[in-house]
Amino acid sequence: MFEFTIEKNKILTPLLALTGVVDKRQSLPVLSNILFELNDDSLTLTATDLEIEMTANLECAVLTPSSITIPARKLVDIIRSLDDDSPVTFSTKGNYLNIQSQRSRFRLATLPANDFPKSKVGENLVEMSIDREALLRLFQTTYFAMSQQDVRVYLNGLLLEFSKDSLTSVATDGHRMAIAKVFLTELNQQHRVIIPRKGILEILRLLSSVEDISVDLCVGDGHFTVHTSCYTFMTKLVESRYPAYHKVIPRHLSTFVLVDRDFLKRSLNRITILAHEKTRAIILSLQQTGLCLIANNQQHEEAIEELEAQIDGEYFRIGINAVYLLDVLNHLPEGLIRLSFVDADSSILLETLADENYQYVIMPMKL
Repeated sequence: MFEFTIEKNKILTPLLALTGVVDKRQSLPVLSNILFELNDDSLTLTATDLEIEMTANLECAVLTPSSITIPARKLVDIIRSLDDDSPVTFSTKGNYLNIQSQRSRFRLATLPANDFPKSKVGENLVEMSIDREALLRLFQTTYFAMSQQDVRVYLNGLLLEFSKDSLTSVATDGHRMAIAKVFLTELNQQHRVIIPRKGILEILRLLSSVEDISVDLCVGDGHFTVHTSCYTFMTKLVESRYPAYHKVIPRHLSTFVLVDRDFLKRSLNRITILAHEKTRAIILSLQQTGLCLIANNQQHEEAIEELEAQIDGEYFRIGINAVYLLDVLNHLPEGLIRLSFVDADSSILLETLADENYQYVIMPMKL
C-alpha cells in the first residue's frame, strides 16, 4: 500500500526542481513520470531523461515502504493549485493514485516503479567538496559561450578541468570563449570532463535554488555528479576531446583599453537598437579622446556612443558582435574592464580588474 501525507510547500519545491529533468520528448512513457520511493522515514523523488538524473530526499512519515511513478506535469500542476500550508495525502488504489487535500480530490494514472530506469554508476575517479557560490560563479561566467546543436559535439558542452590546485571552466562556440578558474587547496587531481549543455543549465538551476555552503562533486567513468544536502544531480558526459583552448588566447598584445563596465554595458544596450538585425555587428573605434561605439543597419540608420576610456597603444577600428560583448558584461562585477588587442584583425581579450582568474576572448568581425 502506497500512502503518505506531506505539507504542500514541503513537496512543491523539489517537484519543481525535478520537472526540468523530466524527458520532454516522451521517448518512453515512464520518462514523463517521477519515481516516488517510500522508505522507513523518508521520501525519495527521482526524474530522468536517460542523459541526466536528479534525486530529492525529503523527511516523511511512512506507513509502508513502497514505490510508484506519477505523471510529472500533471502532478506539479495539481500540487501548485492547492492552498498553501495544506496537507496533501497520497494513496494508491490499483493502478491509480489518489491525491486529497481538504475538499479537493484527484485521481491520476500511474506506471510501475519497476519500469523506471535508474542510472548505475561505478567507482568515482575524482571526489571533492567546493564552495557552492564559487562553483556557481565558475559556471555562470562561462556557460553562455557554449554552442547549441553544433556538429562538433564538444562545443555543445562545457569543459571542467581539474588540476593540482585549481578548477577551470571553459566554454566556446568557435566565435568566442570564456575561461574561469578557482584556486583550491591541495586538490591534487588531474582530470578533464565535458559536461553537456542541458546538464550545465540544470546544475545552474540547482545551485541557485539551494542554500548549502558547500557541495560535493564526483567524476566517474562517463558521469558527473553534484551532491547537495537535499539533491543529487547526475549527468552523462560528452565523449569527445576538447580543443587546446590555451592556444586561442591572444598573445603579443600591444593596445589596451580600460573602461567602466556599467558605462560600456549601457552604451551597448542603446546602440544595438540600430545594429544589423542578423549580425548584431558594431564598430569599436579607439580614438585619442576615448572609445567610440558605432552601429548601423540595412536601412542606413546609425547610432554613436562616445565613452571615456583610457587607451594605451594604437588607435584603430575593429568590428565585433555586440551580443557577445553584452553576454559577458552581464556576468562581470562592477568596476573597470580591460580590452586588449593585437591589431584590428585579431581576437580581443577581455578581462575584469576585479577578478584576475577570468578571461574572455572574442573573434573580430569584418567591417
